Amino acid sequence: MSRRLANVTRRRSLLTLVALGMACCWSAEAARGEATLLEFIDGADEPAASEQDVAALEAPSPLEGDQSLQRPMIDSAGLGPENYVPSYEAPYGVGTTDQPDQMSGNMPISWISGPYLRYGVDFVVGEGVLEGGQKLGWGINGGFRQALAPGLAPGRMFFDFGGGYLSAVGNTHRLVPGRETNAAGVVNPIPVADAFSVNLTEVKRASIQTALGWYWGDVVDRRGEDPQLRFATRFGGRFGSVRGRFLEERLEDPPIGGTLKSTYLNTDTFGGLLLGTEAILLKRSYSTCNVLWTADVEFANDWIEFAGFDSGSLGTASLMTGFMLSR
Repeated sequence: MSRRLANVTRRRSLLTLVALGMACCWSAEAARGEATLLEFIDGADEPAASEQDVAALEAPSPLEGDQSLQRPMIDSAGLGPENYVPSYEAPYGVGTTDQPDQMSGNMPISWISGPYLRYGVDFVVGEGVLEGGQKLGWGINGGFRQALAPGLAPGRMFFDFGGGYLSAVGNTHRLVPGRETNAAGVVNPIPVADAFSVNLTEVKRASIQTALGWYWGDVVDRRGEDPQLRFATRFGGRFGSVRGRFLEERLEDPPIGGTLKSTYLNTDTFGGLLLGTEAILLKRSYSTCNVLWTADVEFANDWIEFAGFDSGSLGTASLMTGFMLSR
């Protein structure tokens, strides 16, 4: 019994001490709160700033003046688009005023290239394989023209490759020998002189050709100035085959039971040179493909030999019109 009373007494003493401690803490906090509230009501001054803090506050902002965020660095009116005007002649068309709406800008003049086709008339110049009686013939040719790569040649130059057919009309008369064969089929080794009277009346020429050419005038193709007329000259070589049209009359009679035949050849393989000048009407409306009308004058000389008949040169002048497909 006495032990229980001692334990109760101890518990009461501990509770009393705890209550006294809490009361002391509450009193201290209340006193501190009352002091803070009184200071706020009385308008107590804030602690004084140090001299270093004052100097930092009074220093000017690093963004003042031209770097200020409130003041633009560049006037917005100066940001508008401006036309670029180069101080030199640009052959590849950087000038905006020289670029039509429906096609690309200026290009080197040699870029006027592409496939072409021409047809026209020709006549023989001078005396050669066809000595006289020259009449108008006809011819047709076609090919492809390509600008030379920049840096390999001047901007005016181009490469031309093509082929064609020509008919030259004239007259050349010759007396040619013949070869006899008797009835037994034995050929007489001695030819019969002047056995035939032969007239060459036409030379038909089929050939391929290559040439280098150049455009005259401004090296820049100013497409904004269409329609315009540009001129080009080309020089090159030709290689091909010719066939002659011959009319012959036999002057000697063959042996009884035998035959008498002429020995000349009516074909040949030839080579020649050409020089041509053409005018091209430039009137372009599209950036993909345009039809350019052309007028061409060409002078050519071919070296021909009809073995057993005659040999010599064939000089011709051709006048043709046609078209070229170009961008």
